[in-house]
This record gives sequence, C-alpha cells and structure tokens, in this order.
Amino acid sequence: MSVRKPKVLFLAPEIPALSATFVYKELLKLRSFNTDVMAASVHLPKANATQDVKDAIGDVYVVYQQSFLNFIISFFVMLFSNPLKMLQTISLLIRDLFSTGIITRNSAGLVFRFLAACGFSRYLKKHEITHVHVHFAHVPTDIAMYAAKIVGINFSVQAHANDIFERGYLLKQKINRAKFFSTISDFNREYLAKFDGNQKLKIVRCGVDETKFRPREEQPKNKVQRIGVLGRLVEKKGIHILLEALPKLKEDSSYVIEIVGDGPEKGKLESLVVKHELQDKVIFKGVMANNKVSQWLQNLNFFVLPCVKDCNGDMDGIPVSLMEAMLKGVPVISSNISGVPELVINNQTGFSAVSGDVDACALSLDQALSSNTQTRDNISRQAIEHVKQNFSINDNTQYLAELIHE
Repeated sequence: MSVRKPKVLFLAPEIPALSATFVYKELLKLRSFNTDVMAASVHLPKANATQDVKDAIGDVYVVYQQSFLNFIISFFVMLFSNPLKMLQTISLLIRDLFSTGIITRNSAGLVFRFLAACGFSRYLKKHEITHVHVHFAHVPTDIAMYAAKIVGINFSVQAHANDIFERGYLLKQKINRAKFFSTISDFNREYLAKFDGNQKLKIVRCGVDETKFRPREEQPKNKVQRIGVLGRLVEKKGIHILLEALPKLKEDSSYVIEIVGDGPEKGKLESLVVKHELQDKVIFKGVMANNKVSQWLQNLNFFVLPCVKDCNGDMDGIPVSLMEAMLKGVPVISSNISGVPELVINNQTGFSAVSGDVDACALSLDQALSSNTQTRDNISRQAIEHVKQNFSINDNTQYLAELIHE
C-alpha cells in the first residue's frame, strides 16, 4: 500500500514578502522533495515579491484578511462539529493565559489568535492539510498551534531571531507541542535548550541557492573600492556602526558605500552621513528585487553587515545576505553576534569585529581594504566552500522534508 504524501501548509507573517525571501524560497524548494505545499500568510505583505514569485507560489490564504465575524462563526462551527477537540484547545488556551498572565497584552493577543485559529482550522480541514510548518515562533505559531489542535494534525516551527529573543513567550510549551522545533543556528539551539533540552530541537539553516549565486571568476578591479550593504534599514543591522566607523579609517582609504534597502532607520542614517560629511562616500540605492542582487554583488569588492543587538534585545540570526555575498565570492565583513560567527569566521571565511564596537569595526574595515588579492582570494575560496557545505538551501530543505515526512 502506498504511503500518502503529506499535504503541508507553510504559514509565515508575510508571504510572499521582499523582507522574507528565505521563506518563499524554502517553500518552493520543498515542493521538489515529494511534498505538496500550500501557502498562508498572517498579514497581507507590505512589500510584495515580484510577479513571477507570486505566480510560482500560487494562491495564498491570508488569516487576518478574514473578518472578526468570520472568526466567531468559525468558533461555533468547529465547536459543534468536533466539541471534544475544541474543548481540549480551549483548555490549552486557558493554561497558556495563566502562563503569560491573565491581564496582559500577550494574553489578549492569544485570545484573538485563538479565534483566528478557528477560522484557519476550517481552511486546513477544507484543503485536507496534514501538517502546518510555521516560520517564526511568535504570532504565526500561536495561530498554527491552536488550529492544529482543533483539527488534530501536527505542526512544526522554524525559529529565527526576534521571535525567540525579543518575543519568546510560551517557548517551552511550543517546543513540547510541536512535532519538531527547528531553528537556524547552533547559537539559537543552545538558547532554546534552556526551555527544553529534548530531542525536538533541530537545526535547519536558512540557505542560499547555489544556482542563483554562482561564484564570480575573479575579484573586480575597481579604482575606487565598492563596499555593499544590503538589508532592511533597522537598528540590528548595525549600519549606524558602519557609518560611525568610516571617519576612523586610514586617510588614504579609497571606497564608496552602496546601501541597498529601506526601513525606519533611513532618516537617522542619512543624518549620520551629513554629520560626518560622507555624502561623496555613501549612496542609498533603495529597495532592490532579489533577482537583481546577484548582478549587483558581481562588482563589489566587499560586503559589510556589522550586526548588533538593538534597544529591544532583538538581533539577527544569520543574515542570508551574507551567505549570498560569500557564495558569490565577495569578501564579507560582519560582527561576532548571535549565529553570525558560525558563518563568518574571522580571517578564514571573512572579516569579523566585536559587535557594536565602532573602533573594532573601523579596524576590520581597514584590514579588509588594505588586504592583497591573494588574501581576498583565499578568504573567498574558503567562504564559498563553507557556504556550500553548511548553508545550501537544497540540503537544508531536504532535511526539512525528512523531518516533516517522519
């Protein structure tokens, strides 16, 4: 007798969004591993992916696009159609409310997300979903956790960064209830182990597509060295540290900084450029579609992302943009925060500085800019091999498929 192929639903805060390309790339790759995958999003994306990506993904169910009346109706529909499962889920919710505190913002959110899960559970049942895989351990996991309980199916979680460091509520409960609870780095796994050190904790790294970011043949011979930055313009990317470090570089340094991305920190970063009189050194290029990134990387001498912990305690996991640059053969400069040292090993696969230290960032930049061709080639070669061995989207998604199919 043939085994039924799992029918999986991917749920994330926004699908397909420019700020979370790793989610839809993993979704599309998973379809090639004998897995039927549909997509759902908590919110409508604020910045949509390109039309070809939307066409490839297909229809996306948006949880919060449904009305509150629909949530209430769904509650009663599911209560009458399967009262035992529904009462068990309500019991689960009540226990969670006591864990987070009855009169708190989190508890109010949990009640709302439970009601949203009632509507979501009807969608799961209608489409005969057998497993829900969730990116981010906060809001999307709340919805999936309750909906999966109502319907009686498994769910799994992929944790990243702010969802466990800044908004890591009910982590012990979520780890225990999930079929497996994966995360992107050894650093994160060690952090999560203090909530529960059981065998459900797995590492599934965000990966890069080797077919889209092929190593370039040689380092570019730019008269003025081009340094690229790519990411959402938020505090945790550490771009303000980079701009503060630039005036401390050696006077004979010849470079131009190209910043790709947009976000709430843009005004602050532009002010730093004016403050340090860097207008002829720093260019803000705005948002760039993911299918344009490889060509942009082609002509960079370096890629820099000096990640930091922000004022709320949030920090990056392991930015995919670093992986893409490294696979392309661009030497990278980053910092020793979170899981980044698992990717950027100082003087081996890149240049690294103490996170949040302006002087250390300047020293690392000076070291990189003054390095010779052989040093850059050696670092690039080791970086390419490291990314291929540990951060391949193909290998990591295949492992994800195995976990789901078990």
